[in-house]
Amino acid sequence: MGIKKFIYRFLLFCIIAFPVLTYNSLYAYYTRSYEFTVNGTEVYVSINKSNMRKKVKALIIGDSVGKQLYDNDTYNGDIFSLASNRAMSIAGYYILLKNFINHNQGQLPQSVYLLLTPSSFLNNLDQIFTFHYFLKPFYKSQNQAYFTPVCIQQIKKVPLYFTSQLPFVVNTNWSPEYHADKDTSYHIISPISHDYLIKISQLCDSNHIQLNILGTPVKMVYKKQTLAYAHYANEFKSCGLQNQLTSYFNHIQFMPDSVFFDDIHFKKEHIPKDYFKLESKADE
Repeated sequence: MGIKKFIYRFLLFCIIAFPVLTYNSLYAYYTRSYEFTVNGTEVYVSINKSNMRKKVKALIIGDSVGKQLYDNDTYNGDIFSLASNRAMSIAGYYILLKNFINHNQGQLPQSVYLLLTPSSFLNNLDQIFTFHYFLKPFYKSQNQAYFTPVCIQQIKKVPLYFTSQLPFVVNTNWSPEYHADKDTSYHIISPISHDYLIKISQLCDSNHIQLNILGTPVKMVYKKQTLAYAHYANEFKSCGLQNQLTSYFNHIQFMPDSVFFDDIHFKKEHIPKDYFKLESKADE
């Protein structure tokens, strides 16, 4: 094939393909169908549930281990789960909680349960997954009022953060490379976690909701490391939750490494049912 013929065919392909690809991308963007196809669909499940008006007794927020214990696909009754993943950070959990409370004035839950594995407190929105799991779903105009100065500072460190809402970006799995320098200013409670633990606590207090911060089970191999976190009471105290967080670490259970398939997640056959006995509490 001659070079002229190749160029002609390539340009013809572009002329035909570009409108089709553009239409498909814009269609996915405006219908939000991408929420069912991109990585992290569990985030969008929780966002959509957080905007529902529904009377529940216990509302769950938390990371992916919390989701294993109380799946946001199945806990849709008196126990209502918005648990999703660690990458959205405690800032993301706060926005979910704020949404739900805003939509359910007059019928608020009795209790909120924040379920976390210890390493989730370390998330400072400085991870490789921050762009896809936090910026894409949450960096929107309706959430701007919920971003603290520290949160905005962290967002602006992410490469190309300002592109996260473009149709050709938000409805794909693409993210820019991001490798942040390690922040050594904290041991367990990151600045983002600090700010949003305070905001979650204040939000629950102002709405007369009981806040419970509970630790999900940890691999036995990490017992020493996990127990060492309990020594940083100054970080707990600085966010006004010293008693809550001290209790969190004192009550973590350690399980055999064999029941986990990675550092934090249970093998499917070993996921405990109603680990925190929330179903029986809801029946009381």
